[in-house]
Amino acid sequence: MTRPPAALCLALLAALAAAGCRKPAADVQAQAKGAGGPDAEAAPIPVKTAAATEKPMPRFLQLTGELISAQDSAVAADTTGKVAETPVERGSVVKAGDVLIRLDDRTTSLNLAEAEANLLLAQSKLALAQSDLKRNEPLAKARAIPETEYAGLKAENDGQAATVAAAAARRDSARKSQEDTRVLAPFDGVVAERMVSVGEYVRPDTQVAHLVDPARLRLVVNVAEPDIGKVKEGQPVEFTVSAWPGTPFPGTVKFIGAAVRVSSRDLLVEVEAPNADGRLRPGLFAEARLILPDQPAITVPESAVREDGTQRRLWVASEGRLQERLVETGSRRDGMLEIRRGVAAGEPVVVSPGPAAADGVRITVQP
Repeated sequence: MTRPPAALCLALLAALAAAGCRKPAADVQAQAKGAGGPDAEAAPIPVKTAAATEKPMPRFLQLTGELISAQDSAVAADTTGKVAETPVERGSVVKAGDVLIRLDDRTTSLNLAEAEANLLLAQSKLALAQSDLKRNEPLAKARAIPETEYAGLKAENDGQAATVAAAAARRDSARKSQEDTRVLAPFDGVVAERMVSVGEYVRPDTQVAHLVDPARLRLVVNVAEPDIGKVKEGQPVEFTVSAWPGTPFPGTVKFIGAAVRVSSRDLLVEVEAPNADGRLRPGLFAEARLILPDQPAITVPESAVREDGTQRRLWVASEGRLQERLVETGSRRDGMLEIRRGVAAGEPVVVSPGPAAADGVRITVQP
């Protein structure tokens, strides 16, 4: 038996293999579509839309500043002496007139007693001089005594009156020195720091305590030169502090600086900030918004915008498909969000887009 050549066998095998793998193009495409291949298209997803509308939205001037106490005093002694008592500590709540520091008052008490005694002595001498003058007045009119004698009595009376006035002034000065041994709180507030201790010697310029009034605060903000015309006394302000994140605090513009600072080209403005609950503290840094008149703006429901990090996006229904838009947002009010760029008025935006929302996806708009 004659065997076929090896080359012929290999050619026959290759032909059979090619014939077994080849299929009609139509069958291949049909199978690809049935299996979800690259030519397949997903079914449309149902969505609800709302038209972007123009509404008045709030406007703000963003500012930064620092809270200070409306009353903040480094209380000083007004006399010399040794500290005998310190009835307050850091954080003590005091009323106006409460004692902050008491000095040793033994010397001032003795000085006051001496001054009062001298005043009594001067008053008694004045009374005697007045009596002599009154008794001799009729005699002087009748020329029964020499004019020089009567003039001497008048001079003695006037001199004693001056002595009484001087003694009264020394008495008042001694009394003030006695009162100054008690350093009093000038207003209702909280002791931020006590600066002296028992046994220390103070002088009239020695600061003994730092007192602040936390119930009445002011927010000092810097307004840039181009924005000065937007600020008016009585304007409402909202501000937040890092100590209470997400909590807005109200305020009102109270004082506007008289001149722009040359070095920084800005104006200092003070905002009155009530603090009845005591949550705020002087020295806190604040971010504030000066509330300006409303202005018309394009708005969409807040649920239409998806936030991805620093990006904001939404989807517009266009010819049965989703069209993705990157947008710039602004103010919020009553569930509506301002769109500053990316959407025009009247365009239908998808409300509450689901995870399947993507650019180019087919949709069916539900009523």
